[in-house]
Formats: sequence, structure tokens, C-alpha cells
Amino acid sequence: MIRPPILVAGFLALAAVASSSACSRSNATAGFWFDRDAFILPSEALAQLGGPLTAPEIVTIDRIARAEIERAFAGLRITLTSKHDAFWRVTVLATVRNKGPIPSAGQSIALGPLGGDGSVGFGILALHAIRYAPKGASRHEVIEAIGRGVGRAAVHEFAHQIAGTADSDADENSYEFGRSDRASQYYGELHWTTALPVLRQKLGPQQ
Repeated sequence: MIRPPILVAGFLALAAVASSSACSRSNATAGFWFDRDAFILPSEALAQLGGPLTAPEIVTIDRIARAEIERAFAGLRITLTSKHDAFWRVTVLATVRNKGPIPSAGQSIALGPLGGDGSVGFGILALHAIRYAPKGASRHEVIEAIGRGVGRAAVHEFAHQIAGTADSDADENSYEFGRSDRASQYYGELHWTTALPVLRQKLGPQQ
């Protein structure tokens, strides 16, 4: 029997979508890495921090940032990796430029069945971590805060890529909050609110 071409095309499209959905769930990967020049601090941050970052401090920032991403997506079926061909990707750049005069803390493009691509700005996040540091905070405490701020900014961008619209200013201590200019980004605890049900639906539980 010859099937009408429209029905055949529709069937193939549905099959492709189902296949893509199954593939993305079973092989869900989040790629996260620092650009080679990411750790170049702006002059204001250098002055307030007391000098450039050392090699051990860079290792600490990287470790804490990755731990924050792992913590945010704990229990969900997604694997954090450093591979540049991961399904969803966030690169840490020294500066993320936008149309305005002030550098952006992050931006993302959600590509649906093709994954997503985004970046976060190390310089502006480091400045916020320094500015929100509690009185008397040591350099090491600020370094750890930078790592938390970078990791949590990456979580926000991954949420955009995976769940679509992720911004919600209803809770300042949430991952969905649309601004990184806040103390809890660096020195508090964050939690999911509106994006979590969508993440659970799209990623499924960790097995």
C-alpha cells in the first residue's frame, strides 16, 4: 500500500523527535570548561584582591565551580564533562560582551534537539564576589566565593539551555534568579524553584 506522502513525512518527523528525546535523555552531557584567558582579572579586581590569581587558586576555583554544578543537578540524569562536544555547553570567558556598556555575567542559546551553547563572564563574577565579601574575609575565602559564583552562573545558563526560560526574580536565593549581583550567589545557599519540574521532566532521575 502506498502511504500518502504527508502522513509518511509526519510519521518520520515524530520518529525523529522521539529518537532525539530518548538519545538526549540517555546521553545527557553538560560540558563546562574555562577558556585559556578566562582568569585574567580586571584592574579593579586585581587591586582589591591584592594581585593576580596563583596556579593553586585557579585549581581551587575550577574545583569549586564544578562541585557547584554537580550539586545543583544531583539526582538528575546528566553527566558533567569538560568535553567541548557535550550536548549542552558553557564556557567561562574573561568577559561576556552584550549590547550594553556593562559586561554580562552570562548568556545562552537553547538549540532544542541540538543542545545548547552558552558562556559566563569570569571578570564580572569575580568583582561581585569581592564586593560582597563579608568584612574581614580572607583572600582564600574570596577565592572560594569566586568558584561558587562561577559555578552557579553556569548552572543558571545550563537551565536556560535545558528548560528554556529559567529567569524568575521571585526568590533571590534561587538558581533561576536573573542577576548575579547578589550576596547569596557567592556566600549563601541557592535552591531550585520554577525550573526544577521541567528539568526533572526533560532529564529524568539519575540511575
